[in-house]
Amino acid sequence: MTDQALDDLARRVMLDAARLEYGDLLEELPEHDFSPEFERKMKNLIRQADHPARHRLLRTGQLVAALVALLLLLTVATAAAGYDIWRMLAEWTAEQITLAPGQIEYIDPDDLHIPEEPGEYTDLQEALTAYGLNRSVVPKWLPEGFVLDDLIVDDLGDGDQIVFHAPYRRGNNYLIVQMDIYLENENRSQDNFWDFQKDEGDPIPYEAGGITHLLTTNAGRPVALWANGPAECCISGDITMEELKQMIDSIYE
Repeated sequence: MTDQALDDLARRVMLDAARLEYGDLLEELPEHDFSPEFERKMKNLIRQADHPARHRLLRTGQLVAALVALLLLLTVATAAAGYDIWRMLAEWTAEQITLAPGQIEYIDPDDLHIPEEPGEYTDLQEALTAYGLNRSVVPKWLPEGFVLDDLIVDDLGDGDQIVFHAPYRRGNNYLIVQMDIYLENENRSQDNFWDFQKDEGDPIPYEAGGITHLLTTNAGRPVALWANGPAECCISGDITMEELKQMIDSIYE
């Protein structure tokens, strides 16, 4: 295989894999080159798969191995190409993170069952069900020892959203689970998503239930932020990152 053919094959494989991985999110892939380091690694993988001494016995296995390695390096490649995929889901600075426009699907209030006065509910799921929200957003598992300390349901008086705020307590430790349901409103002037405090650094994507949850920290405490239909969801508190992931996984069980 000539160097030119190898260059063309490496870039075609990278772009085809990017389409497979992010085809639903990207309308157009970046036109500029991948980083030299990434292209060097890809060429090495393809050379190994194309080596004539190995064709007869290891061709299939090496091609699979090359594809696995490619997928592991894909995030590096997209970043090197100047395309930050996670910026499509949220906007953030060193101190705050906010869901990006387009992540929330506003819901018609007539499609919910909004009471004139909030009722008394024993848990967060009961409250959301009473309002007619049919989305998997509430964790079914909590770290041991946490119990519901309060449950607040508030429409904020503006007709734009309904806030479900559930603080849990374990001694001096607190855990917050919050869902904000965004309503269709012809008087809405702009998206008014919440700004959540965070520590410096980029959020980390965590996939569960077909949804990308963005994980970060605030004052060292784990935080998760994501959207599901009309619901903007957030979990934060005095727990470990592994416990946070387990809470997220339990939502979709």
